[in-house]
Amino acid sequence: MQGLEHEAEFYLNHVIDWQDPYPSPVLELHDGITIVRDDLLGFGTKIRGIDYLIGHDPANKNIKEWVFGSCPATGYAQISLPHVCEKYGKKAVLFMAKRSMDKLHEYQKKGLELGTVYHWVDNGMLPVTQKRARDYAEEKSNERRVLPLGLEHPSVIGSFIKVARNLPINPKEVWTVGSSGTLNRSLQLAWPSATIHVVSVGHSMSEREIGRAIFHKSPYKFDKPVKKDEAPPFPSAPTYDAKGWKPMIDFYKENDKPNDVLFWNVGA
Repeated sequence: MQGLEHEAEFYLNHVIDWQDPYPSPVLELHDGITIVRDDLLGFGTKIRGIDYLIGHDPANKNIKEWVFGSCPATGYAQISLPHVCEKYGKKAVLFMAKRSMDKLHEYQKKGLELGTVYHWVDNGMLPVTQKRARDYAEEKSNERRVLPLGLEHPSVIGSFIKVARNLPINPKEVWTVGSSGTLNRSLQLAWPSATIHVVSVGHSMSEREIGRAIFHKSPYKFDKPVKKDEAPPFPSAPTYDAKGWKPMIDFYKENDKPNDVLFWNVGA
């Protein structure tokens, strides 16, 4: 416990003077479970996580373009990133697998509307798009910066911890979905006494990505949306957060459910 608190303080020190500029998370009760309704933000929880990094970190004062090569077609970063970049006069640049313009995912269409600059990459497997993003950033390294997989950065983790600890709840159990697991591991530090669950919806998560969470694997393939009868009773990203609802409900059919359970809904 003491080790977790010490680790949390390390990350919080990166954002010691930062306050979340967005509306406080809305909490709603569904089936006896407290839901963080960050779908109501319109741009997802990650805008809270990257706000300091992009808009306030002195080390990034001269960065004009934020470059990302680790976003899938169904990824919410292509909505979160341009929103924060626009707020601070920056440019969001994404390298993604090429697809027909008439087959763009709705998040990609939204990204275009928000001003995301897309570089469509032939045979755009993840290692390829990541390398293209790095190469592009290195061409003007004083003006461009690459965001890491999962937007994992000390200030992002610190921001998530701060947002979570400001909520008027101290949950006994916490559920999120996870791919890189950045948000989930942040919540592990925010609430060191809570039991944490993560429902994997992407690649096979490593032990480091899982952290101390109880691991659950979604039966759905990464890009497949959840069936309507298994979706939560509130708007939720069908290929991401929504996949965590049924595993959680099924878990509490077989295990005692404490009064204070929290489910973090990143977006819709």
